[in-house]
Amino acid sequence: MNAAPHASRIVIDACPLCGATKWSLHCGAASRSRGGEGTSGRPLDGEDSSEAEWVRCQCGLVFKHREAIDAVDAHGDGDAAHAGHYDSRYFGRYARRRRRRVRKARRQILDALEFAPQGRLLDVGCSLGYTMEAARSLGLEACGVDVSAVAVEECRRRGLEARAGTLEQLPCEDGSIAVAVLKHVFEHTPAPRAALGELRRVLIKDGAVFLAVPNLGYFKAARSPQTSRFFRGEAGRAHFVYYTPATLARLLESEGFVVCSVHPLLRHRRAGPLRRLLEAAQAPLRAPFRALVDVLGLRKEFWLVAVRM
Repeated sequence: MNAAPHASRIVIDACPLCGATKWSLHCGAASRSRGGEGTSGRPLDGEDSSEAEWVRCQCGLVFKHREAIDAVDAHGDGDAAHAGHYDSRYFGRYARRRRRRVRKARRQILDALEFAPQGRLLDVGCSLGYTMEAARSLGLEACGVDVSAVAVEECRRRGLEARAGTLEQLPCEDGSIAVAVLKHVFEHTPAPRAALGELRRVLIKDGAVFLAVPNLGYFKAARSPQTSRFFRGEAGRAHFVYYTPATLARLLESEGFVVCSVHPLLRHRRAGPLRRLLEAAQAPLRAPFRALVDVLGLRKEFWLVAVRM
């Protein structure tokens, strides 16, 4: 027996990439209104009160068009509205394997530094400070921003510079940042163009943004979106837009960025001597493996570096 229907509201009423108001249902609650002209308050079908209606635009972007009112009440419009969700219990899962996370962050920063001048680094959604710690080990000045008071307090306890803030309102001066790092943050905003405008504001000319986001082309999400964790549960509530490398590149380029690389780089000019030798030896083996991973859709996330022009 079906549960009582839930009232809903419009989340995104036009494609964030191309502006279209016509699309097809990708997964989630069935909709009588496929063109974005529905009104908030119409019930969502289905038994999951957190279920949303995800749509696919003809340009290839997938985004959340509608969601249940009770999901909005619980989680709000993006991370800032439900910062209390990111409490000490939430961050418990990220406290483990700190060294591994810092090493990964070093590689990601080196990816960005291939295309940007050295300078102040901003980690947006800094969590427990892994990226700032990695930046410091590379000799960079770093600061972090997070919506969670728990995260900000923990970073400060470790001697790291962190402030409360959101992607749409960064607590940074104009042109003060050389590298901005956003790891699994950009999919949390329903207004990606506004967020990119804010990043342009704080970045210096030729500054770089490093983005890591879920990959819409991941085979599990592509094969069965209705049951994919991308669109249900915690991710389904907190995320708003899913990208492929092609759609994210188009969005960035339309907002004054030039995409320099997609996926981890095989070689880094600014790495230490031993690492450069190791990368040179491994690159011929890693390149075909990486191509196979992409063809099979095995990459759950992708990395992208773009420079502000």
